[in-house]
Amino acid sequence: MKNLTLLFLLFFQTLSLAFANGGVVDENYFKKTGNIRLLQKADISLLKEDLRIKIVSDTTFIEVTYFLKNNGNTQSVHYGFPVDIYETEYTVNPYVGVLYFDVEVNNIPKKYAYWRVNDAYESNKYNEENNKKYTSKVDRQWYALKLDFEKEKTQTLTIKYAVRNYASDYYYGFGFIPTPSERQFVYDLFPSSSWADGIVKDFSVTMDLSDLYQHKCNPKIEGLENLKNEKGIYTFQTQNFDLKKCSYLAVIYNNQRRVIANNLKREYEFFPITSISSSAENAEYLIDNDPNTVWKGKEGDWIKIKLPKVLTYIKDKNGKTKSKIIYPMGIGFLNGDYSSKENFDSTGKIKKMLFQVNGITIINYDDADAVINAIKLKNTCFLSHFDTTSIYEHLVTPFGEHFWNYIADDGNERAVKLLDKINEEYFHTFYIQIKKSDRENKEVALSDLHIFRYKKNSRKHLPY
Repeated sequence: MKNLTLLFLLFFQTLSLAFANGGVVDENYFKKTGNIRLLQKADISLLKEDLRIKIVSDTTFIEVTYFLKNNGNTQSVHYGFPVDIYETEYTVNPYVGVLYFDVEVNNIPKKYAYWRVNDAYESNKYNEENNKKYTSKVDRQWYALKLDFEKEKTQTLTIKYAVRNYASDYYYGFGFIPTPSERQFVYDLFPSSSWADGIVKDFSVTMDLSDLYQHKCNPKIEGLENLKNEKGIYTFQTQNFDLKKCSYLAVIYNNQRRVIANNLKREYEFFPITSISSSAENAEYLIDNDPNTVWKGKEGDWIKIKLPKVLTYIKDKNGKTKSKIIYPMGIGFLNGDYSSKENFDSTGKIKKMLFQVNGITIINYDDADAVINAIKLKNTCFLSHFDTTSIYEHLVTPFGEHFWNYIADDGNERAVKLLDKINEEYFHTFYIQIKKSDRENKEVALSDLHIFRYKKNSRKHLPY
């Protein structure tokens, strides 16, 4: 009988997780590690494996039940669940992937021991951005338990846990919004082939991806074929399944909208607005926080926003209190008529715009190459949709970086003067002009407009 170890391995490859069967491989340039095996020799067969996976946003919930048969005399079998973690160069604290971890034997909760081995080994990882390899020391954490088997008896072992999926999100430069990575979840099936001959007499999988479909995450499934899909819930069931021939199950998806939406809510709050006017009627609809009231205009129409001077007071190293101007960091808007899906589909959206701060031009889409496609503005956050009530998942922004960083990049004489006296001349006027609609009738609609500033204590790199 082959050695048998039940191993749940979290192996971080540039913020990645690796679990062997009954566990997750959350990968970045994935390199398979670990097997499912016992911590000592034992004549145990795997009769059935029932795997249930549910992915909600960036979290995967796993519940796997093994039906184990003792082929020998009465014996005690020790199982180990190692969790391997290393700190990457991009994070201050070690990435914590396991959100909870529970064990049941015959439907009864089972206690487990825990210990940690520092610097258990080293691992190489590859950074695609600078084409360099890095070596990191890995700590191993152990979850361990003992199962007592009577002669030729069968028991069930159930593991319930949740993990954070692979993510590697960055702010580039002075980012207003982050650049989210692709999300990946990989369930490594092959290691459990060390159970007996690697054949599971009864193997079933239920994978709930309904949340990903609801939020337009476009999940892609790899590894396991012939899955049945009903409204985003995938099922697979077979007998005499050879785990050696189908070694993994992967879900790869894009969670960009929720990542950015959560960041906007966590890092920012709305900047106050003194007044708003426009060349078309109902400018006040843009700032009433009601998507059902809609500002409608056409090419050539403009919107002017007046902002107050907002100050904060800080103490310098000598204990003297000084005032600092608080600046808006970005702008987001609902591009279209959001009063209903029908109205959204039938009305125009902004395709190109002119944007000025204190009379300094920041954006002017006269160049067709500056537009990503016929609907989205440059660096827009999201595609529009109606499957969530969160306005943050609908917002569009032409800015990936902060307002003042675009002014700095502009480089014209007026921009330089504004930067030279940035603590004297605050951002007092925003001006938007509709340059092009996506419709032949040249009409556009905007449902809401929001200007953002940092929340207190949200991030330390405030400008100036």
